[in-house]
Amino acid sequence: MTAPPSESPLNAFSVDVEDWYQVADFDAVIPFAAWDRYESRLRRSTEKILGLLDEFGTKGTFFVLTWNAERRPDIVRAIHAAGHEVASHGYAHRIVYEQTREEFRADVERAKKTLEDIIGEAVLGYRAPSFSFTAESAWGPDVLLDLGYRYDSSVFPVRDTLYGMPDAERFPYVIRERDGRRLVEFPITTTVLCGRNLPLGGGGWLRIFPYAYMRWGMRRVHRREGRGAVFYIHPWEVDPEQPRMQTAGRRGFSSHYVNLGRTEAKLRRLLGDFRFAPMRDCLGLV
Repeated sequence: MTAPPSESPLNAFSVDVEDWYQVADFDAVIPFAAWDRYESRLRRSTEKILGLLDEFGTKGTFFVLTWNAERRPDIVRAIHAAGHEVASHGYAHRIVYEQTREEFRADVERAKKTLEDIIGEAVLGYRAPSFSFTAESAWGPDVLLDLGYRYDSSVFPVRDTLYGMPDAERFPYVIRERDGRRLVEFPITTTVLCGRNLPLGGGGWLRIFPYAYMRWGMRRVHRREGRGAVFYIHPWEVDPEQPRMQTAGRRGFSSHYVNLGRTEAKLRRLLGDFRFAPMRDCLGLV
């Protein structure tokens, strides 16, 4: 294994801890009320990612869907015991702009308290399901600031039918500030080409495109802008044997099963090529 150069920019490694059936593409066929009926594969897939990170000596941030944490607190404790940051992915994986402000507050407040009770320390970060902080949910950061979150990673500066704020700032910035408190936004990484933001980040972009695209994009951000990138992945993306469901997704198509068998190999290459740390460390939060 070849370690990435020590002088290369530090990137944020993040995991959205969802089970295979808890994604937005499956909302129409597996509603929240039916989650308990499906086989959980979360333990084995999360353990696979933990093993890979340990192999490469890398720490990251795990945004935990707290419905899972209530049923499998041992997974959260294992993440924390391995030295990774535990952060919030909310409770029920509901798109933020499809909730009222009060519903959203109840969801993220429950998530924060549950995770803090499990790990015994403050949870600083939040990531919205499907990056659903958009112009329609502009009140979301205010709720997070009220509840004591220190950073958010929900804004994706691209144009998409499901998410996106194409005109948002592309690197960390203070999104809310009040009474001496700050909420920092750590947006998902893009690179600019011909005046357009191209998505990097990870997840489906890692699975669908050749690995060379991710490597090119991250190196471009490092070289041209001198900044680190945000990478994200889901445990189910390293589980090619998960059950198959028929779904058209929210966009009229679903990429959920595309190239699942290739994700682990790409992830290994990524961990060998780049330096990573938890989100809080990249932001200098204590």
